Amino acid sequence: MYLYEFFRKTLETYICSQIYLNYEIILKKNIINIDISYLKHMIDQFLLNSWINLNLNSIGDLEIDYHHMVEDLGISIGKIFNFFLPKNKKFYLNRYGSSYVPLDESLSRVVLDICGRSYLSYNVFYYNMYIKNFNINLFYDFFLSFTNNSLITIYIDNIIGFNIHHIFETIFKSFGLSLRISLKLNRNINTSKKIIF
Repeated sequence: MYLYEFFRKTLETYICSQIYLNYEIILKKNIINIDISYLKHMIDQFLLNSWINLNLNSIGDLEIDYHHMVEDLGISIGKIFNFFLPKNKKFYLNRYGSSYVPLDESLSRVVLDICGRSYLSYNVFYYNMYIKNFNINLFYDFFLSFTNNSLITIYIDNIIGFNIHHIFETIFKSFGLSLRISLKLNRNINTSKKIIF
């Protein structure tokens, strides 16, 4: 079992994250303390589908805006993903992952490559800007921060959808499922360079 911790403290936020990786036992209970209910709901969906155990505790200047917290959570989760894979196993990752996830009228696809190069393609269109008081444009900042700090290439496409709650729930579920697929171990190194990152 592997345990990694990452702390990020700025004048705007303080985030403590712990990630557990056990290739034989999975799905411990995650502890997510975020004072943004819809964002917490989405991260719960991501973790449930990725089978990764992550604890998050965060405080920040939410009275000003949610942007600092959402962006810094993306940074923190991205960095801990970048470091949590044991060196003797990361070269044998499946590396690629893709999935489609439906929820009623919404369908989304996430494709990713754990390659050591950050890139985000984000094709999500919607009519409403808010779920309660949460500006859903901030999800772009979350994924961009995650991508830049995890060094993962990610393509996010909402293929069809009307209800914005369903749209982003399918995205986060697909994100988790694709990551789970990409983290599976192979016998062979999945690159002609013989080193992924």
